[in-house]
Amino acid sequence: MTTFKIGNISVYDDNIIDMNIIKNIIQDNNQEDAFYILDVESIVRQHQKWCSAMPKVSPHYAIKCNPDQTVIEVLASLNSKFDCASKQEMQQLIQSGVSSDRIIYSHPAKPHSHIKYAKNIGVKTIMIDNTLEVLKLKEIYPDAKLVIRLSIDSGSYGIDMSKKFGCEITTEIITLMNFIKKEKMFLQGFSFHLGSPCLDSNAFNRGIEICKNLINTARDMGFDEVNLIDIGGGIPGNDDNLFYKIAKAVNKALENLDPSIEVISEPGRYYVDSAFTLVTYIQSKRIIVDGEIMKKCYYINDGIFGSFLDKFMAAPLRVPIPLCNNGGELFKSKIWGPTCHPDDCVIDDIMIQDLSIGDWIVWQNMGSYTLCTASSFNGFPPPAVYPIIRKTGLKTLINGINGVRKLKLIDNYGKEEILEKIKEKNPFITHEILKLIE
Repeated sequence: MTTFKIGNISVYDDNIIDMNIIKNIIQDNNQEDAFYILDVESIVRQHQKWCSAMPKVSPHYAIKCNPDQTVIEVLASLNSKFDCASKQEMQQLIQSGVSSDRIIYSHPAKPHSHIKYAKNIGVKTIMIDNTLEVLKLKEIYPDAKLVIRLSIDSGSYGIDMSKKFGCEITTEIITLMNFIKKEKMFLQGFSFHLGSPCLDSNAFNRGIEICKNLINTARDMGFDEVNLIDIGGGIPGNDDNLFYKIAKAVNKALENLDPSIEVISEPGRYYVDSAFTLVTYIQSKRIIVDGEIMKKCYYINDGIFGSFLDKFMAAPLRVPIPLCNNGGELFKSKIWGPTCHPDDCVIDDIMIQDLSIGDWIVWQNMGSYTLCTASSFNGFPPPAVYPIIRKTGLKTLINGINGVRKLKLIDNYGKEEILEKIKEKNPFITHEILKLIE
C-alpha cells in the first residue's frame, strides 16, 4: 500500500483512507501498542490557511503543545517561526536547523540557565510581566528585547492563562514601563494570551486595541523602537467557522495599523489538533451486571497518564470510533486506561457497539497537549507516531517549502545541484520528490 518513504514519512496513494492506513500499520508492525498517525498534509493546510486568512499575523508555533519532531521539521521547512517556553525547546529547534531569529522565548518566569542559553544562541525577544523578572534579565541578558505579557479578560472556556501570568493593565503596567525605562532595558512590545481554547473572537479585538494604545503610550514615554504586538495562542484547530470569525476580528482590529508595528501569534493546537489520530488496543474486557442493567468495561492501552491527561484540562469529550465498525446494537459502556490507578478512566459512560479483546479504537483530533504530557506510569510508554502523507499532499508540501518553488525553473538548473541545496535544510527531500514535481 505504501509507495515509498521520505525520511520517516510514509507516502500513500490519494485514495487510501485513514482507516485502511491504520490497518496497514497494525499488520506491518504486528502492532499491539497504542500509536498515532500524523497527517503531515494537515499541518501544511493549516499553515497555508493561516497565511491566507491572517496575512498580517506571523505565526510562531507553540512547541509546548506538541513537540513532535516531524511537525517541527515540516513547519521549519515552510519558513514558520516558533514560540518556546524552555531551554529544551530552544535546543530542539537549534538542533533542527532553525535560526535564533525565528524563535521567541515566551515564558514570563524563567530559570537563570535558560536565559543564559537564550543569550548564547541569540534569541532576543523575551516575555516578562514584573519588575523582578526585568532585574533578572538585566543581570543576565541586558541586550534582551522585552515584551510585556498583559493580563486581559479571557474568552476561554478552557484554561485561563491570565490567572498565573500577566501584568495588570489598570494597576501595574505604567509602573512596569517606567521601571524598564529606569533600568535602560529595551521594550519591544506587548503580548496577551486569552486562554486555551479561546471561543470569543471579539476578545482578540479588545486585546489588540489595548496593545495599540499601550504602544502609543510607550512611544510617548520615549520607547521609540517599541513595535510588536503578540496576540498569543488558544485558537482552535478543528473548527473552521470559529477560526474565520477570529481571523475576521483580528483583521478588523489591524486595519490602519502603523506599518512599523509587527504582529505575531503563538498558535499551538491550531496546527496539530486535527493532524493527530490516536489508535488504541482493547487489552481486556469486563461485563458488569446489576439487576437488569449491563455495563461493558473496556481496558485500553492508553489513558489519563498518557494521551488523555487533558481530560483534566477542559478538553472536549473524546469520541471513540471502532476501527471495525459493524453498526450493531449499542451498549452502556465504560473505557478504562491501562494502569492500576482507580482514576485512570478515559470515558465513564458512553453508548457504543459491542467490542472484543483485540479490537482497536480510533480517537480523532488528538494532536494538542496529549503526547507532550504523557508519562510512562506503570511502565506503559507514550504511543509512537507514524507520520503519513498522500501523494497530492506531498506535492502541496513541496510547493509550500521555502525556496523550493524555484524548482519550477528546473529546466534551467541541474536536478542534482538543486537537490543538494535543498536537502541541507530539508532532510526528507529525496529523489522521489523531484520525480513527483517533474
